[in-house]
Amino acid sequence: MRLEGHFFDGHSSRSHPASVAVANGLLRVEGAAGETLHPACELDGVEFSSRVGNTPRFIRFPGGASFETADNDAVDRLLARRAPANGLAHRLESKLRYALVGLAFTVVFVWACVQWGVPALARVAAHALPVELNAHAETVVLELLDRQLLKPSRLPAQEQTRLQAVFAPFVGDGRPVRILFRDAAGTIGANALALPAGTIIFTDQFIQRAQHDEELIGVLAHEIGHVAHRHAMRASLQASFLGLLSTLVVGDISSVSSAVTALPLMLTQMGYSRDFEREADRHAVDTLRSHGINPQRLVDILQRVDPDADEKRGYLSTHPPTPERVRLILSAAGE
Repeated sequence: MRLEGHFFDGHSSRSHPASVAVANGLLRVEGAAGETLHPACELDGVEFSSRVGNTPRFIRFPGGASFETADNDAVDRLLARRAPANGLAHRLESKLRYALVGLAFTVVFVWACVQWGVPALARVAAHALPVELNAHAETVVLELLDRQLLKPSRLPAQEQTRLQAVFAPFVGDGRPVRILFRDAAGTIGANALALPAGTIIFTDQFIQRAQHDEELIGVLAHEIGHVAHRHAMRASLQASFLGLLSTLVVGDISSVSSAVTALPLMLTQMGYSRDFEREADRHAVDTLRSHGINPQRLVDILQRVDPDADEKRGYLSTHPPTPERVRLILSAAGE
């Protein structure tokens, strides 16, 4: 038996046109001129790559040399002399029922990873990371926000001091929470957000929308929920894990495959974000009730800040619809 292909000596990437001659259980690699490129080896002493479709096969010799050939049928006949059970990958991918079973398994595996595996892994990892990492991430994010979206607060210093005093009982429970005020006119507007290490930012525009200090306390409790559950770091980790999972399933994410995977990844991340908001809302309800404040205060400011927010965001929202959040808050409050 003789196989035609290319020989690689294992020392460089250069290939040499060659053939493998098989006789009496020995394989001998010969060059185009008939010269010997590799000493004869016993058939049982070499490795054969699995057959997958019509892709080229490799015969790997001891010492790192290899021989590549497109003659899959000849390799199969050669393998039959040594181990008739080889070629499992080829047989599996050649049977439709096996391919369908494999596809179903892949779908279930990916769904389970996205639904439970990735969030659970991110939760454990986020709480295991050192505090210094959260602090570094927060510094970077705050510098970026102050450079591009936020300006120094225009609230009077007296008002800022008063609000800090109002918030003090809710940030002194052992968590390193600090409150900052920023002007966000023309950018994010009326908003509040929590950074990874515990800094919570209220925009001037948000403060101006509040009609009662307890409304701001409700929002503060919601943002502290983000800090307590490490949502910022979990979101970052989940995005990384999803990218890794996508690479595992579809291969290198580039060109066409990037377009195929980008939208599902984005929608999945938005789903995670909505779950974070629900978790933070439940944390806010528990905090408000423990301090004797009616959770309706949080509902009031949510409905007032941007009554058209849901129509503006549509399906691509990182927050649940306001009516849904209202129902969850009131339900958690037993109302």
